[in-house]
Amino acid sequence: MLSVATIVTRVLVGPFYKENTGFFLFLFFLLFGLMNARDLVLYHSSLMHTIVATGVGMGVAMLAALLYNYKCAAFVFHNLSRPENSFLINMQALPVRQQFAILFFCQVLLAAPVLLYLGTTIAIGLQQGFIVAAFGLVLFLMLSCAGSALLYVRKLNGTHKATLRLPLLFSGNYTKLPVLYPLHHLLHERKLALLIVKLFSCFVFYMVFIVNRDVFSINYFRLLFLLCATGHSMLVYYSFAFTEKQLAFTRNLPVSRTKRLLNYLLTYLLLLLLELCLLLVYSTGLMNWIELLQTFAIGPGQLLLLMAILYLPNMHLQRFGLFTCLVYLGLAVLLPSGVTIVLLAQVTIALAIFYSRYYKFELMNSE
Repeated sequence: MLSVATIVTRVLVGPFYKENTGFFLFLFFLLFGLMNARDLVLYHSSLMHTIVATGVGMGVAMLAALLYNYKCAAFVFHNLSRPENSFLINMQALPVRQQFAILFFCQVLLAAPVLLYLGTTIAIGLQQGFIVAAFGLVLFLMLSCAGSALLYVRKLNGTHKATLRLPLLFSGNYTKLPVLYPLHHLLHERKLALLIVKLFSCFVFYMVFIVNRDVFSINYFRLLFLLCATGHSMLVYYSFAFTEKQLAFTRNLPVSRTKRLLNYLLTYLLLLLLELCLLLVYSTGLMNWIELLQTFAIGPGQLLLLMAILYLPNMHLQRFGLFTCLVYLGLAVLLPSGVTIVLLAQVTIALAIFYSRYYKFELMNSE
């Protein structure tokens, strides 16, 4: 059984962390890289206290854990269905309880980041006397891991043939403009990533415009808005991969590079439509129209720059995650010099890379 567990771990766990290296690097930078050590400890200790002390905090933590759990489950379902992993069907020869134990162990490894963070939260809750909340979190984590493992067992034994998908209520056989294909792909195939990014944007806007409205700083908000745009990097990667893989035949069409660039820009403007609406609603009295438009413009500019970076040679997912962090740090350094400097840097670099690399681009197989 131990050797089987090792094989299954190598097939399911290792590729998961390899494929999501960029996601974890960005998340680590977001949670631990923006504050000094003293503020970092105070921030996370207060956040963990909020989780165990309030129902809202507990609900948000559980929702985040469920979304991450869905991400893990979707990856495992996809990998179990891949032809090269068909040998895993031999696990049906094992008793169901052994299958469950192996897949439960894999799920624990997949959920390790969430388990470590919430495990620390549970320890703080017990220390501060929130016994019921702490044990509630323990029960929730056990049930979520066990439920995922049970789904994997059913999938492995062929009794749960449906893929793990959430249909959209407004899906239909309506005509779609070709320029909207990448956005439509994100709405249907990358719903979890899209939801997480938008929840993060809403959280940033809530903290800036609701909680800290009295101490609003436009420069500090622009830094956070640049971070929100950078958080869309995985959506840029997914839409780019869709365009260059599934729509690769469009390269043979008589479409200029400028029109292709404008199609990308339109996609990113629509992708940031929620952020624009939030800006229009909550920035009244804090920014004038020029400041608002300048602030919003760094969002599409950032996504356009990240798209252009994907045309560089050997730009696989892991390298793209590293470049995304480096680009954010570089632009954050430029931001005190003025938003115009940031926009100029974004657009100039994006245009230079895109126009020089588009026809030389060769798609790598990131898998």
